Amino acid sequence: MSAIPVLKFFMGLGFFGFVYWLLDGILEEFINVNYHVRGDVWNLLEYLWVGVIVVYIVFGSWYTIRRYNESQYQTGGW
Repeated sequence: MSAIPVLKFFMGLGFFGFVYWLLDGILEEFINVNYHVRGDVWNLLEYLWVGVIVVYIVFGSWYTIRRYNESQYQTGGW
């Protein structure tokens, strides 16, 4: 069996981690200069961000598992 689908899934998680790290650094700079407001829009965007990650984990896992049911992974060939 090939590990390529699993590596692709973890690369996607790494991408989300990188974007989180990048946006968190930008947010810290806004907090340092005291130019930030947390309210309804902030909560909405936070819920959307968490929702996207949850959807990726659930459906990405499901997609990765389905990839192994394809014939190319059952025989071990390309």
